[in-house]
Amino acid sequence: MQKCFYRVAKFILNLIIIVLSFTAAHAAQPVVHLSPKPSWLSICKPYDKKPALRTVEDGYFFALIEHQVEVEKQADYHHIIREIVSETGIQNGSEISVSFDPAFEKLDFHSVTVWRDGKSQNRLKVSAFKVLADEKDLSNFIYQGTYSALCILDDIRKGDRIEYSYTITGRNPIFNNKFCGFLYLQSYQTVAHQYAALIVSAQHKLNMKAFNELSKPSITDVGGSKKYEWEDFQIKPALYDENEPGWYDARAYVQVSDYNSWAEVNDWAQSINPAKTDIKGELAERIAKLKLDAGNDKEKYFRNAVKTVQDEVRYMGIEIGQYSHRANNPEKVFTQRYGDCKDKSLLLVSMLRANGIDANMVLVNSNGGDIGTFIPANNVFDHAVVVAQVNGKPVWVDATISYQRGAGTAIYFPNYGKGLVLKPGNNALAVIPDSKTGKIVCEDKFTIKDEKSPVKFEVKTTYTLNQADKIRYRLASAGMAETEKNYLKYYSGIYNKIESKDSVVVIDNEDKNELTTIEKYEITDYFKKDSVSGKYEAGFYANGIKEQLPDITNQTKTPISVNYPFNEDYTVKVILKSGWDIPDAHNSISRDAYRFSSAYSASGNTLTLNYQFAYLKGVIPVNKLAEFKKDIKELSDNALSYSISYSPGGSSSNNTDVNQWMLNMVLLIVLLLGFVGYRIYHQQTPPLVFTYGNSFISVGGWLILVAIGLFVTPVTVIMAFVNTRYLQVSVWDNLGAYRYGNSLKAQVIFEVAGETVLMCYAVFCLILLLNRRDILPKYIIGYFIFATSFFVADYAFVASVSHLKVPDSYITTITRSFIIGVVWISYFKKSTRVKQTFLVPYPAYNYTYQQPDTIISDEQQQLKD
Repeated sequence: MQKCFYRVAKFILNLIIIVLSFTAAHAAQPVVHLSPKPSWLSICKPYDKKPALRTVEDGYFFALIEHQVEVEKQADYHHIIREIVSETGIQNGSEISVSFDPAFEKLDFHSVTVWRDGKSQNRLKVSAFKVLADEKDLSNFIYQGTYSALCILDDIRKGDRIEYSYTITGRNPIFNNKFCGFLYLQSYQTVAHQYAALIVSAQHKLNMKAFNELSKPSITDVGGSKKYEWEDFQIKPALYDENEPGWYDARAYVQVSDYNSWAEVNDWAQSINPAKTDIKGELAERIAKLKLDAGNDKEKYFRNAVKTVQDEVRYMGIEIGQYSHRANNPEKVFTQRYGDCKDKSLLLVSMLRANGIDANMVLVNSNGGDIGTFIPANNVFDHAVVVAQVNGKPVWVDATISYQRGAGTAIYFPNYGKGLVLKPGNNALAVIPDSKTGKIVCEDKFTIKDEKSPVKFEVKTTYTLNQADKIRYRLASAGMAETEKNYLKYYSGIYNKIESKDSVVVIDNEDKNELTTIEKYEITDYFKKDSVSGKYEAGFYANGIKEQLPDITNQTKTPISVNYPFNEDYTVKVILKSGWDIPDAHNSISRDAYRFSSAYSASGNTLTLNYQFAYLKGVIPVNKLAEFKKDIKELSDNALSYSISYSPGGSSSNNTDVNQWMLNMVLLIVLLLGFVGYRIYHQQTPPLVFTYGNSFISVGGWLILVAIGLFVTPVTVIMAFVNTRYLQVSVWDNLGAYRYGNSLKAQVIFEVAGETVLMCYAVFCLILLLNRRDILPKYIIGYFIFATSFFVADYAFVASVSHLKVPDSYITTITRSFIIGVVWISYFKKSTRVKQTFLVPYPAYNYTYQQPDTIISDEQQQLKD
């Protein structure tokens, strides 16, 4: 049934096109004329230097691009020379195609010449051209009535120069002889010689603005006309990337406009698109019904009027001649039940005003960007929307969006940036406020019975606001049968053996504008057995987020457009009856244009993996591309994935198994440092000489705090090993579940080794302190330096693993360690108590007493010698 509907719709659409084409053909025959070059042309001097071949793309380059405009004569002259440098160029550069609108434009070709070996071949003849309907926007339901004059050249060879020239004369009368245009002085391909000229009468004042790097024009007065000329040579191709924003244009160009202000543009647009006041017929009847249903509730009337225009009047634009910018009569649009953006906008404005709601059409550019960078002109807009004052509140509406739901004035409006509100007296662009955006909340639930049974897979996805509008339209367009087929096809690309277990359930709360879909599947052979470990393994991936990440290469040099607004909360829940034993983990990336966070946790029989990603802006600027590329790689390779290993008959990992090799590493470090400490302690030190009346003093004063600190350190380290379970096989195995597990394991090894060294060092210093050894001050200073250095190194290690967020506790530990180190190192260097306490040599009995007068000073000993 659905296929039949589409066939009928397609047949009707084609029939409309045929009728319109027949009408247009009788109104203005689309033909190619042959004529000499215009007499008003400026002279463009020849230039024969070629660009470097390495800069040439598509197998050909432009030896010349010449464009001259005679404003008063409404004529555009073009002169092109292409040079074919390879067989690829023969394929890509052997056609001539010129688009024009026969309703108000005349196409004259002056020459078509192929130069070969310095000799010319005249290929200009009317029969060589095929004039074809040029409806590039037909897939977007827009019929413009333009045609392409196509000439397919035969016998083109490598080394040929294809030269042709033509003039298009005429302007759309809807503009009332106001001239607005763009002169492009750069291409996306290599150009050896670029020449542009703008000729206007001396009395005709034109406004101009240059964009991007541009040479200044030469300005001359010739016979009552003013001529602007731009000429450049060996012009590099402009930067281009398929992911760049629609508004971005890296080419050098000049904007030219007859308008002096936005007020003039506003007056022109209002004059051709007045709101309908005296409404009759079917539209009047619908307005009366809407008024009756809404009573005195303006918001209800507003919402029902919007719904009528959005959903009952389909989008279809017949933009021929003046109707490229003039809207059709609202009564006609409502009766025929189709129209383009300006038709639907004017219809909605008329319906709202009919019930006392102040509403106006607004001209915008759907590509976004800041149209305020342009000088006032009528050709910087490509879309029409509506702004209405509902109960004193401005509400923006795009009448071309379908299936928008919700109550009152809560309606999503795209981020168009700025617009020109068509109302009397307006002389400036309006800044369009950001609209509240929706969210996608997705939960994938996997219920695992055992390693061999099929896994139950349920997907629950909730869409809000604009996301609900979008999915509602998609469901209505495709139909449920096709939707279920597409969903299953999508998951089949992820899981080889998956089958649907129920129809997709759709719950649509239109008042809240919240739509939920529920899908149920069953996956066979979900786990893959590892031949070495014997464990069963499976992986999960946040595909919905991955699909929002563009491809950025090292050659990308332009801003990148992203899918703003986008906000997804994606959760994976894995139910395993034997339970889980994994460490909690967190990760986050926060930038100006996007943010990401993830959290992994387990409770009872449920493993929960949560990912959140949102774009905060629509464009990534050039100076942030390297950072964005790095983040995309991290997200794609590591942060969006998670792997598990499952041992039949038990939990996902064993809680009591000791990680023997990690324990052996700790024991080895303890034994080695114990041996080193023993050797250091038992090295003989210089004998100590006491004067009678002096002796050893006990550890006291502030040194008690040092002793307590040294005692607490090994206890703290042991407790940390117990709490983190770093010495258990389960933790080690679960670290391997991350795709970035090797980095985590290396960081754990570093921490365990460092903490063990710190523990042994503290014990060694405690022994020295309790025995009042003379070498303690030297080694305890080294202890404080090592502790601070280790914490700094550990912080640097964690920070270098880009997928890990460094906890604030690291900074706290480093700061505390540094302060403690500075205080105690100073104390041990300067304290008299320290000098009087730590005197015991090795061996401990290696000291003597002498009378004070028998002690000879260094100076006395030198005199004696």
